[in-house]
This record gives sequence, C-alpha cells and structure tokens, in this order.
Amino acid sequence: MARNDMALTGRIDVHHHVLPEFYKDVQRQAGIMGSAYQAFPEWTAEKSLALMDETGTATSILSFTSPGIFFGDVAQTRALARQFNDWLADLVARHPKRFGAFAFLPLPDVDAALAEIARVFDDLKLDGICLLTSVDERYIGHPDFWPVYEELNRRKAVVFIHPCYPPGTEARGWDIPRMLVDYPFETTRVATNLIFNGVTEKLPDIKFILSHAGGTLPMLAHRISLFDKKTKQQGNYPKGALHYISRFYYDTALSGHAAPLDALTAFVPPSQILFGTDYPYVSEDIAIAETKGFAAYGKFDAATRALIDRGNAEGLFPRLKEL
Repeated sequence: MARNDMALTGRIDVHHHVLPEFYKDVQRQAGIMGSAYQAFPEWTAEKSLALMDETGTATSILSFTSPGIFFGDVAQTRALARQFNDWLADLVARHPKRFGAFAFLPLPDVDAALAEIARVFDDLKLDGICLLTSVDERYIGHPDFWPVYEELNRRKAVVFIHPCYPPGTEARGWDIPRMLVDYPFETTRVATNLIFNGVTEKLPDIKFILSHAGGTLPMLAHRISLFDKKTKQQGNYPKGALHYISRFYYDTALSGHAAPLDALTAFVPPSQILFGTDYPYVSEDIAIAETKGFAAYGKFDAATRALIDRGNAEGLFPRLKEL
C-alpha cells in the first residue's frame, strides 16, 4: 500500500495503542518485564504515523492497554489515570487530525472513576473510554461498577473493551501466551456479562467496541442464544442474546482473514464493524499484512467497505467528520 492510499480510504483505526517509556517503567515496577509473548515493543508517535501512512489510515484512536493501571494501590491508580489521560490529551492536541484517544479510568475506585469521566469529557475532550475486561478480580459488567455504567450511558459514551490477563490462577505447566487464547475468551466473557447482567438492555446508549472481532463471541453467539429462555438471567436480556450481540461494535484487529470475518458478519451488520490494527503490540509487518487481508475480503461491496473504513467511526466520533 502506498502513502496516497490514505486519501482513498481515510481509514479510522479504533484499535491502536501507545506505549511510552513511562508506562513501561510503571509495569517494570510492578514486576512486568514485557508484553504477553515478548519484550515490550518499541513505540513512538512517529512510528504510529508512519504505519498509518502505509496502511491508508487518516486517524487512529489511541489507547493504553493491558495490564492497565491497577496494581493493588488505589491511590496510585488515581494518580496514573490523571497522568495517562493528560498525556493522551497533549498528544491529541499536537496531532488533532491524526490522533484521538480513549481514556483510562481509575477503577476499582468508583467515585474516582466518576470524577475522571467528567474530567475526560468536559475538560480534556477525549473521544471515549478504554475499559480492560477485568479489574480487581471483577469483570466489566459486574454490579459493583454500575454507577460508572450509568454515567457512561448518560453521556452516550464510546467505550472500547480490551482484553487483559484473566483473573485467578492458571494450571501448572500452562505456558501458552495469553494473547493467543485467553484474550479472545476474556472479550467474550465481558460481552456476555454485559448482556446477562442487563447493562446492554438497561443502559443502551453506551456504545461498546469489542476488540479483535469480538474474540470468540461470533463462534459462540448461536450457542449462547440457544439458552435465552433457560438462564436465570433471562429477564435481564428480554430481546434475546443475538439482539444485543448485533448491537455491539467490533473492530477488525487481527481478523484480516475470511474465516473470522465470515463468522462476524453472520451475526453482526456492517454498520457495527470498525477498522483496527492492534499496533504496536503487533509488528508493522503483521499490521500491514492484516490490513491487506481485510482489504482483500471479497464479501464487502465498495459502500460497505467505506462504512467500515471510516463511515461507522465517524458516527461514533462526530468531530472526525470535520477532518
């Protein structure tokens, strides 16, 4: 792909991470010395911009990602949320046409999270919120965080759900990188948790984006729906699981192949699909190859592809229409 492809697609990448040195330092202090399967990747804003030009991407909505900012010290988490979100706001201010940002919240502190939501949207003017799939042994969708969901719903917020390490312990001898298997299942758990706990029914104005084409959710959607009238939570999702599954948004990160795209589009309309890369936690080569794989998928016509490349994201982030 050439640089001038950007003028043709104007893609908006909703799954694009940042990894400044200070975030690596925070993780090292917590005993984390690399990503899920390798050493920390090298990232700079300039590297992101170069990849964006290569893949025809006009704007990327940036986010910090796993392991997040809660390491057992709530006071530290509050301070890190402010530091990280201020840094994102500064980066977006320096590149307003190329970057947007999803803010972190200082969960599990609900009161602090509510205060940070106000600061993020009213003062920093960031584009949405990034929630990792679990924090402090609780999945997103847990009732303890209900006031946060209510406020996000009131603001009609865009909420990017990204997987993190599963809570609890692992079996002895299990040495498979978590991002290969666990991450897709963590996304599926949260999507189902949001449905079964009534978040998607009672608070329908939150616009949730699920990472990596929904993880394993497209493969399990039919199975989940078979038991709509048999679960103890059925009253929380009266329209049936497939209704709520089809209303989530899904990014295409690491899904540049016909098999995951076929599974996704079997249950999800094109209006709910967004372009994503997962850079820099995947290399430039993988991000470019996956973008080419997505572009080669033959079941999207030109109008549908334009929606997924840009139009659907413009609906979520109206300011991008003006760029």
